[in-house]
Amino acid sequence: MKIKATYSVIRDSYELDVNYIYYWDDGDYENPPECDLEIENVELNGVDISEFYWDWVHDNLYQNIWEHAQENKDE
Repeated sequence: MKIKATYSVIRDSYELDVNYIYYWDDGDYENPPECDLEIENVELNGVDISEFYWDWVHDNLYQNIWEHAQENKDE
């Protein structure tokens, strides 16, 4: 299964949107569960900053995005 979603951080002076795809398979008796998170692009106030994100921000936000994906996968 998969979902496309957006993780947003909204503050007074900016809005950061991380668009992602979250894949998962709950597994079964023969196959263990598995999941994957793919960041598609990142926008700051509507401007694509994906390259900047990968160079400087990814490590700080990845865990938050992962948790958001898992919490929202059934919606």
